[in-house]
Amino acid sequence: MKSLKNLLPALGLVLGATMAMAMNFAEPAAGEYRPAPNDEWYDLTNVTPGPTTYECNGSSEVCTYGDPDDQSAPVKMGIFQKNGALPIL
Repeated sequence: MKSLKNLLPALGLVLGATMAMAMNFAEPAAGEYRPAPNDEWYDLTNVTPGPTTYECNGSSEVCTYGDPDDQSAPVKMGIFQKNGALPIL
């Protein structure tokens, strides 16, 4: 009984560390969006920029947003140039 009583602080530390690791949630992957015609948005989250998709040419304008909303945080800066078919949200 005495040895179990001596282990309680160590067991509390292990339990606390386990709970801290369990509460460490991963952040969701950030999206990437651009306004499209007809009040729609391009979903560029899984699209690689390039000459056959789209490019953000150097500028201080917002090229893509983190959410499908003009007021959301910018992801990339530059002038948006559409070069091919892009998925609509």
